[in-house]
Amino acid sequence: MTPVSNGGMSESIFDLDYVSWKIRSTLVVAGFVFYLGVFVVCHQLSSSLNATYRSLVAKEKVFWNLAATRAVFGVQSMAAGLWALLGDPVLQADKALGQQNWCWFHITTATGFFFFENVAVHLFNLFFQTFDVFLVVHHLFAFLGFFGSAVNLRAGHYLAMITLLMEMSTPFTCISWMLLKAGWSDSLFWKVNQWMMIHMFHCRMVLTYHMWWVCFWHWDSLVSSLYLPHFMLFLFGLVLLTLILNPYWTHKKTQQLLNPVDWNFTQPEPKGSRPERTNGQVLQKKRT
Repeated sequence: MTPVSNGGMSESIFDLDYVSWKIRSTLVVAGFVFYLGVFVVCHQLSSSLNATYRSLVAKEKVFWNLAATRAVFGVQSMAAGLWALLGDPVLQADKALGQQNWCWFHITTATGFFFFENVAVHLFNLFFQTFDVFLVVHHLFAFLGFFGSAVNLRAGHYLAMITLLMEMSTPFTCISWMLLKAGWSDSLFWKVNQWMMIHMFHCRMVLTYHMWWVCFWHWDSLVSSLYLPHFMLFLFGLVLLTLILNPYWTHKKTQQLLNPVDWNFTQPEPKGSRPERTNGQVLQKKRT
């Protein structure tokens, strides 16, 4: 199968020759460079405009910029995923083999983003001597999965776009963490955002069940169109999301609503020995 037309979307953006590996690889690199640029611009703007950011230690500054970069990618992913789930007639008609040019654009740029994420996560772990196994596994599977879709001209696009929709939680996660560091965990805005984030994680779990349903009803077409290692990787990643990653993150975010602590960096302390804290830091006045 070769890429089909984009169904009326702007040809100036999406009407490229995606059969060409040069076009696809260029967009992968463009995705990497664009999100690296988002990371750098966020650092520059935050350093100039945000007192909270300037007060953070180096490790937290890097995490702040990564959170903002993921939030930008989350917006892109939500737009693409929602259109695939609810609007695109070609993907709705054939959830196993349907392709659209606009999907090629998002698949290739997402591959570049997840490559950036893997580089950033491993450099972060190397420089700051940390290791979040769940995050490492998540980004490794995401990159390999989207890379597989980017190189396979026969692969359908529906499941890839629904996988992108899983990033719906990242903008809310970014807002939650930044407000925690600024000392706004008692505000109504933080609590509403936290509720929305928890709801997004529940929606992620529902999406995994939908993806299993699509796999069940289109099994033969998926087996015939996907390379076996890619399909096995996708299924194993879906198992991890369904049984481990989504439930774990949903639990942690719900726990955070009840106890607003920055569990990314806060180290446990013996009971009775810790000062009054908020957001994983000693209680302090709100900063802007």
